[in-house]
Amino acid sequence: MHVVHRRNGSERRLVSRGEYVTGLGSRVRGLVRLAASGDHALVFEFDLVGDHRASTVLTPLALDVVWTTGGRVTRVARLPKWTGTARGTGDAVFEFSRGVADDVEAGDELVVRQPHSSRSTE
Repeated sequence: MHVVHRRNGSERRLVSRGEYVTGLGSRVRGLVRLAASGDHALVFEFDLVGDHRASTVLTPLALDVVWTTGGRVTRVARLPKWTGTARGTGDAVFEFSRGVADDVEAGDELVVRQPHSSRSTE
């Protein structure tokens, strides 16, 4: 999957690779991939809109964290490595390598897209 940023009718791909986080194991594996490539995102989805925390405490990565409700950005936080914490409201949280979401602002949209298959279905 990849993550697309939309604003005022235009869109651009933020990252080419992303993965849904479903537990601690997938979070740790995702952070390793995030550290290896700035073209990666972790996506946390929730059944309901709520208050969700993000942290880089004890993590050697600086992150851009984006909260969305129905795809609309509600908050963006820039967390330093080792000590960052933030809270936001939404039904999804995206974590990117620091700098990836520099141009993302509240009110913008983030969309998760599955890549199109190049195989023909004759």
